[in-house]
Amino acid sequence: MGREVSRTVFTIILARLVGPEAFGIVALGAVYIGIVALLLDQGFSSALIQRPTVEADMPGVVVTVNLAVGASLTVFTIAIAPAWAAFMSTPELALVLVALSPSLLVRAASITPRALLQRRMEFRAIGIADVVAAMTGGALGVAVALAGASYWALVVQVVCTDVVLLVILLAVGAGRRPNLRWRRLREIASFSWRAFAAGLLINSVSRNIDNLLVGRFQGPQALAYYGLAYRLLLLPVQLATTTVGTVLFPAFSRLADNLAALRIDMTRATRALAVLALPVMALVAAAAPQLVLLLFGNQWAPAIPIVQVLAMAGAVQAIYQPSTMPLVLGLGHARLNLRYAWLTTIVTTVGIVSGLPFSPLGVAIGYSVATGMLLPVEWFIRGSLLRMTLRSQLASLAPGAHVAVWVAAAYLVVAVVIPGRELVVLLLGGLAGVAAGIAVLRLVHRALLVELAYMIKRILGRGERNEYHSEAPTTRA
Repeated sequence: MGREVSRTVFTIILARLVGPEAFGIVALGAVYIGIVALLLDQGFSSALIQRPTVEADMPGVVVTVNLAVGASLTVFTIAIAPAWAAFMSTPELALVLVALSPSLLVRAASITPRALLQRRMEFRAIGIADVVAAMTGGALGVAVALAGASYWALVVQVVCTDVVLLVILLAVGAGRRPNLRWRRLREIASFSWRAFAAGLLINSVSRNIDNLLVGRFQGPQALAYYGLAYRLLLLPVQLATTTVGTVLFPAFSRLADNLAALRIDMTRATRALAVLALPVMALVAAAAPQLVLLLFGNQWAPAIPIVQVLAMAGAVQAIYQPSTMPLVLGLGHARLNLRYAWLTTIVTTVGIVSGLPFSPLGVAIGYSVATGMLLPVEWFIRGSLLRMTLRSQLASLAPGAHVAVWVAAAYLVVAVVIPGRELVVLLLGGLAGVAAGIAVLRLVHRALLVELAYMIKRILGRGERNEYHSEAPTTRA
């Protein structure tokens, strides 16, 4: 949470300082780096987390592979930079890519240390590394922007964040010496390549194809508007993935032989994510006119409807992305995970391409429709693996949806009563929305409040030790 909030705050500051055109140039480079960076992890980190036991020399050979791939992609990026800049019709992009390319090698070196910490569920160390890196990189980026360096400030932010993160991960003792014990890779190859392919499709293609196409066919400024809205969409998704999802993968792997306990934790996680993500993103959609103008300025006004459309797609993804992949991989179904990734990529791409001829808003609509069309697939996977009925799954979403309606309605009432005063509307409307949400939870969903309190105690380390075999208060399905 600290990492994502820090990134968002510094993104707001940098967006105001450098403007949409300069922001869009680096966004084009970030799209390329985001796609290529998925090649750095060949799925071996997932295998290191999922395996019941890991031999002492296995992480070292994974480090070797990661570094070799990272170095190769760094050289490839430098070589292809002029051609990619010409393809994107943005000459300034060539030097930006050259400057960003070292991040690929740095990120490659960070993969195995993070995976080992995640396997051991040492999330405090991961959290400290992420937050310090995000704040340091953001602060340096703002300093460079204030010196008048335009889009180079964003480049400094990205590179410095990656370097600081690696230094801290190594400092906490998560690093491993490279070795050449290639036989260890054969033991995890089958699981790893499917996890790699699925991650490549979901995290690289389906999450970046829209940014790539908007930047290529609609230009850097259009990508800046879309990319800003997409960053706000990704905020709840990244928050949920890096908090809940990161924990659920090793936890579900431990529960692979106890489906009853796994089903209880899945229900709790879904219900909690829904009651957090749906109201928050409903409030973001309702407050988008005031939020964008106050935080980013009038020059970013075209991003308002894009934010509103993508907000609910972000809420849905924040509920399901952090739990579906950990469930499937945690139970060892790498083949099913790959099929799910292919389907997600195809449906998302069709939705994006359908909206591309119109505007960034058309792309946002197509993306959101595709997200909604994939919901039945999510329900089917959970039903098949955990024997969860459709009714019980819908019941997990109902409280969050109910609260979201009241939160958005309360904000819109304030916006109608006090027109034209953005700051007042944002403050009073936000307070009214939060108050309405809390009131609905207390009056209608009191049992859910009890369950959330129980989960918070577990997060703070005050819950029961035998947490996966104990019954917590649950809401009625």
